[in-house]
Parts: sequence; C-alpha cells; structure tokens
Amino acid sequence: MPGNKRYNFKKILETIVWVLFGAGTIVLLGAAMYEKNNKYCKAVEINIEGVRNNFFIDKNDVNTILEKMNFGKLKMKPVNTFDLAGMETILKKNKWIKSAELYFDNNDVLRINIMEREPVARIFNSEGYSFYIDSSLKKLPLSDKFSARLPVFTNFPFRINTYSKADSALLVDIKNISTYILQDPFWMAQIEQVDITPDQTFEMIPKVGNQLIIFGSAENYEEKFKNLLIFYKNVQSKVGWNKYATINISYKDQVVAVRRGAEDIKLDSLRTIQLLKILIANAQKQANDSLNNIQLVQPKDDNVIPFAQPNEENFIDEGALFYDTSAKRIIKSQSSISPPGINDNEVRAASSDLNRNSKSQFSPIKIKSNEKPNPLPQKEKTKNDY
Repeated sequence: MPGNKRYNFKKILETIVWVLFGAGTIVLLGAAMYEKNNKYCKAVEINIEGVRNNFFIDKNDVNTILEKMNFGKLKMKPVNTFDLAGMETILKKNKWIKSAELYFDNNDVLRINIMEREPVARIFNSEGYSFYIDSSLKKLPLSDKFSARLPVFTNFPFRINTYSKADSALLVDIKNISTYILQDPFWMAQIEQVDITPDQTFEMIPKVGNQLIIFGSAENYEEKFKNLLIFYKNVQSKVGWNKYATINISYKDQVVAVRRGAEDIKLDSLRTIQLLKILIANAQKQANDSLNNIQLVQPKDDNVIPFAQPNEENFIDEGALFYDTSAKRIIKSQSSISPPGINDNEVRAASSDLNRNSKSQFSPIKIKSNEKPNPLPQKEKTKNDY
C-alpha cells in the first residue's frame, strides 16, 4: 500500500508540472500575440543601391508609392496590418526598381532595401525618340529628375513596341561598347556619339579631332579600342588631331587613316557656295532698304570666315596611311586619291556678285559680338550739295 501511495503521488506531481507548463506556454503565446497585435511601426528606413552617380528613383518616391498603397503614413501603423509581400510586388512594378526587400527588425523599424536599375547607354532611334537601356537590356524611360551622362547611340532602327532578333543582338553590341566606354575616363571624354549604320555597324564621332572613326561591328571591340589608343599615342599626337578625315579600326591588328584631301576640299567648296548665295540674298534684300535702316547681319561670333577659292594648288595627292598595331609601324599605300575635277566657276561667279553688291552698298564695319551694329553714317553735305 505505501508503495502504491508513493507511486500515485509521483504521478500526480508530474501531471501538475505538465499542466503548469502548458498553462505557462499558453500565457506566453497569448502575451506574444497581444504584444504583436499592439506593435506599431516606429520608423521607416529606405536604402537604395545599384547606381553610382544617378538616382532616378529616390526615397521620397518609394515612400509615396507605399503610402498610397497603405492609405496613409507608414509610421505608427500597426505592424500586423502590413502586407510586406504585396508591397514588394508594387515596388517591383516601377521600371527603375530591379528588386525590393521589406522586413521589420527587432526594434519595429520597417527596413526597405531597393536595388535600382542603372542605365548603361542612351539611345536615339531613327524617329528621334530617346530611351535608356540597363545591363539586362531592359528599356528605361527618360527621367525628369536626372539626365545621365552616358555614351549616346543614334539611328537605332525604329520599331513600335517590339524588337526583332537583329535588334536584340544590336542592343547587346551597344551594351558592350557603352560599358567599355563607361569604364574608361579617357573614352568617356573622347567619344562624342556613336552612330549606327544601316548594316548595324558603328561609326564614332570624337570630341577632339575632326574626323570620323569607322569602328565596324562590335566584334573584338576591346581590341579595337586598344588599337585606336595606340594610334593616338604613336601617330596622331605627333602629326596633329585634324590631319586625317577618317580613321578605320574595323580591321584586325591595323588602323587605316585617310588624310584630308580632295574630297574634303570639294565639300568645303560646296559649303562656301551655299554661304555665298545666302550672303548675296541678304545683300540684295538690304539694298532695297533706305540707308538709315541698313543693318549688317549679326554674326554668331567674332570669327571671320575666309572664302578661299579652290584651285589646283589646293589638291594634294595623298593616299591612305596604315598603322600596323602588331608591328607598331606605319605603312603608306601606293594608291592615291586622284584629285576630282571641281568646277570653281560657280564659286568665282558668286564671289563676283557678292563683291558688286558689297562695293555699291556697304563699307567694312568691325563690330563686337556683344554689340548691335549701327546704321551707316550719312555722308556730310558740302556746299556743292546745297
């Protein structure tokens, strides 16, 4: 009997312990649930990463999006009323947000981590519409907040809300070339813009040097940039930045540079003819006005434009220059550019017409760019005029 009583007492004691433990657990759970239901968002911390120099979406934009979704301020809002997954989905719908992560820390602070998309190139299509692309080739709109300093690509094929396979491949080439330029401060300072040709190759316009850089396809783009840099260091820095009309780096292990020659002179002559005709038209128009109302055409700057008449001495028989980047030596071609026959009668005739109009109506007056020209003074009358 005594043994049975001790056994029953031990069993009862164990039961009481388990009951107390269960009751305590329930109390703790209830307290935790009560505390959770009565927790409030004490603060909102927003962190935006992924962009080095441009912020196309800022903390205020993120906060505005979330407040609109939650119908009011986030701070002091009950924690259990936040739909964190839904808030992440809403943020990801923004074109400038690549990813979003939201959570509450132990201090009831809402942490919002944003990974922003970073544009790598700005593209103009053939219709003049402009947009950005990021490293994943996603099309990004322009922003009213910032204008990113990026390599500019022009003449991208125009499509309406769709890309062909060729367009997608071209975007990959643009991304590769633009990323390379962005990573090098020299090329960022040197390359003004990159034009896309109809056969989807590239031509570059430099900021220093009056020539066209024929880049070719994006294949071996790193090697092409290195060859161009070697040419700059070994050739162009010694002979001048405006000596060549074109620099072709589309070939492997060589740079082909064509000097300015007859073709450039012919183009300059045509431009001179057009400018002379404009001046003649202005002179004839002003001749119909009274002398008191004559105003010289205001030039845009203080530079004087000389109108040199082309002749045979202007034409230089120069061929192409080849710089072998592997052998580091210059090779001149045997073939040369033959001087084209330019009829300069039209230039001389236009110059004669301008001179006749100028001598009969005007005398030279030197004016400053920041001053308006005054009418020509009237001739003083003499006794014979009365």
